Amino acid sequence: MASTSSAPPCYVLASHNTLQSSTSAQASSILDHVDIQCRHADDSPLSLLPSHPDEHVFILYHDPDNPAAPTIKSTSSQFALSGVKVSQAPGASMDEDKNPNMYVLQVTSIGADPSQCAS
Repeated sequence: MASTSSAPPCYVLASHNTLQSSTSAQASSILDHVDIQCRHADDSPLSLLPSHPDEHVFILYHDPDNPAAPTIKSTSSQFALSGVKVSQAPGASMDEDKNPNMYVLQVTSIGADPSQCAS
């Protein structure tokens, strides 16, 4: 069970599912590490734009006043975010300065190369 922490997330993975055009094909799932960059509410929104065409930016909004309900968004036209699963990170300590939860972003694309998800 995930604990409630007002500290920003530090353990974040992307679970990338590729939908196949065939209805009989099984969806494949890949877990990727993502680059994390912290932004604050008063930072310029331009800092969220991709720096090159192959970069995909996923935004996880962690509200310290409501840490149990993170929201996610994608700036990419190739990927959609369908949810976020929060659970206790294996081996994480209960250090008060660090969020002990693992956040898994549910990322879906149609016919894209799953290796692009980690950009």
